Amino acid sequence: MTKNVLFYARYSTDRQNEVSIETQTELGKTFVADRDWKLVATYSDSAISGTTFTSRPGIQQLLAHVKRERIDVVLCVNVDRLSRDVEHTSKILKDLNYHDCAIWTVEAGRAVTDMELHMRSTMSHELVEQGRTRTREGMKTAVRKGKATTCLSYGYKLSQQRDENGDRIKGLREIDPVKAEIVRGIFKDYVDGVSPAAIAQKLNDLQIPGARTKYWRDTTIRGSVTDGNGILNNVLYVGKVVWNKQKFRKDPTTERRTSRANDMDEWEFMDKPELRIVSDELWERAKQRQAESREEFDRHSANRLNATHRPEYLLSRMLQCAECGGPYAISGKDRYSCTNRKKRLPIDELDGECCTNSKTITRHELEERVLNCLPVAFYSIETFDRISQKMIAQEVTKLKSVPSRKDQIATELAKIKSTQAGLMQQIQDRHAEGRPRLAILDDQLDGLEVTREQLALELAATEAPTEDFQEKIAKLKH
Repeated sequence: MTKNVLFYARYSTDRQNEVSIETQTELGKTFVADRDWKLVATYSDSAISGTTFTSRPGIQQLLAHVKRERIDVVLCVNVDRLSRDVEHTSKILKDLNYHDCAIWTVEAGRAVTDMELHMRSTMSHELVEQGRTRTREGMKTAVRKGKATTCLSYGYKLSQQRDENGDRIKGLREIDPVKAEIVRGIFKDYVDGVSPAAIAQKLNDLQIPGARTKYWRDTTIRGSVTDGNGILNNVLYVGKVVWNKQKFRKDPTTERRTSRANDMDEWEFMDKPELRIVSDELWERAKQRQAESREEFDRHSANRLNATHRPEYLLSRMLQCAECGGPYAISGKDRYSCTNRKKRLPIDELDGECCTNSKTITRHELEERVLNCLPVAFYSIETFDRISQKMIAQEVTKLKSVPSRKDQIATELAKIKSTQAGLMQQIQDRHAEGRPRLAILDDQLDGLEVTREQLALELAATEAPTEDFQEKIAKLKH
């Protein structure tokens, strides 16, 4: 009896390459042809781990195909190709069983039973976890031997020391004299009052390649004091190795890797004086200026978003700037703008120039445009109803808040004006006292002015929409 077959192939990022997909596909075609079955379509995921699910477009397309057309068999070389995660395997199996679709493997030459599939997925899952544990223990041993376990920090290079057989000893590092001088220059400029953004601009003007990319950015220099990253927070520059400060876990919802701080008793410490680049005196002066800048920022910051998590919206993480390709994100009061332009970051694709795209758009207007352009046929009726209800609720909330929002904007504008006056007075006082000018005060003034302009635009746009939103939804639905 002829069977309709979908074939699935996948290779991981660490061991295989594109040839593996071709090899798997040829094995699948031969398997189908030998049985006189019909190969309806082939789906694949290249360089994607089998521990993911929603971020694999190939497997998602395959499952969608099973739902819209009669498919008898999903074929793969072995069950590891489908998934290496117990939960995801169960999900795939449930979906396929619901549509009376069997899982076959070329390796076994037959259908895979539910028990066999669950046992194999459990074994695959356990092998992945064991591999992670062995890798981490190997890294811990290497750190205790004074070796590098990750990419080299800026200012260092691989050592060329050889063993008795003449082979290079892997993992050893040493100071790169040229880059070490640049690191010391960064610290000296910073303690002299130069901002990280100005230091990055200076290095780019001198055409000095960046630490990870072609151009320097202020975030590369500033980093995070809490996480201990960035040029100004790297303790290796004072000859101290700290490893295992954090661990990484994959968020089961977003499938993104997130970091978590480890307890200090899990950290690995080691003194490596031969790797020192910065003196203790220069390091302490940099730490002191960081503390002063943080205190100054906390005292005068008017941006309350810094203390909260930004909410998710309908188009979050889906928008790109047409000029530089960077992310378009909420900036200020509910308006989308180019993140790279706001941060004045040099862009490799623009030959080191900053993005000049100054166009902004309100979140409400953009979401409305997108929904108006999408035919209802693209959605199931349940999905359309869910989205439309969400949009109507947002519209009702907005209409109810218009009068109070106008008053709120006026109050915020008055506060910004007062804060700007206070910052200007501080700058004048420091100048009169002969004290160095703080770049952070200039940055705060610039940020306040951007916020003020956005509030003024929002104040002008807080008018009730002329078209009834529920009528518009009804037109789209019918």
